Amino acid sequence: MTGGLDATDRLTLGFLAALALATAATHPQPLELLAALAALALAILLITRLRSRSRLGRLAHDFLPVANVILIFNLLGPIIAAANPLRFDAAFASLDRELFGELPAGWFGALGRPVWLVDAAAVVYASYYAIPIAMGVALYRAGRRADFERMVFTVTATFFASFLGYFAAPALGPRVALGDEAREIGGGAASGLLRAFLHAAEWNELDAFPSGHTALSLVFLAIGWRLFPRWRIPLALLVAGIVFSTVYLSLHYVIDVAAGALLAAAMLAAAPALQRALSPRDRLAPSPVCGEDARS
Repeated sequence: MTGGLDATDRLTLGFLAALALATAATHPQPLELLAALAALALAILLITRLRSRSRLGRLAHDFLPVANVILIFNLLGPIIAAANPLRFDAAFASLDRELFGELPAGWFGALGRPVWLVDAAAVVYASYYAIPIAMGVALYRAGRRADFERMVFTVTATFFASFLGYFAAPALGPRVALGDEAREIGGGAASGLLRAFLHAAEWNELDAFPSGHTALSLVFLAIGWRLFPRWRIPLALLVAGIVFSTVYLSLHYVIDVAAGALLAAAMLAAAPALQRALSPRDRLAPSPVCGEDARS
């Protein structure tokens, strides 16, 4: 069943195997988590088999990493808590003061936190979830198979690298208590909707360091800058807004943002070689999307 796996499939299965080992070794009641990890691995293997049988199977396989990243992220919380009981919030808050002086407070208090700016930051922060899907769909519809696969692999690898950071230095970030969010963070309807979404959709709260929003957004920008010249200005503005919103909405320390930027640079440099290493020999030259000629 492993013959048709591409580099992203192999990377994801390897990461699931590592999580399973960590869960079995550290969690006091690992069976439910192990079952969930096994189900994800089995789904990858089964959908890989369906890829060659129909256009729908191909589509399901090619966009499966979206679901995989979301589900893995939401399984991480109890695994991280069991594997590393330390919490680094006090250390990161101290580093912010020592390294960045008044910047964190000035960033959080920018322009006196008017309602319109808080809501704008919330909207831009939420755009992070749509950007890679929009880029992937655009590449897929254009038949740019090689570019699509490189983007999916790089984005997936960056997600997994950020997840490893959560294990190394678990931290909640400078989150505001649920009952105090409206008063301390402010904003209007858009901010309230974003906070409700984050509480409902993101089950893992030990995700402050490094800032995945920063790392992934910079990766999106680097990929989009090369592949979508007409998107450069709006994409750069969105990414700048996303990075600004991480601290402004009290979701990350400044040190998290700095670490996210370093992670983005490292993954952009390392991903091509890692993808080649994990690609089967017969897939080093990817086939076109939906039968169309690939264009780079």
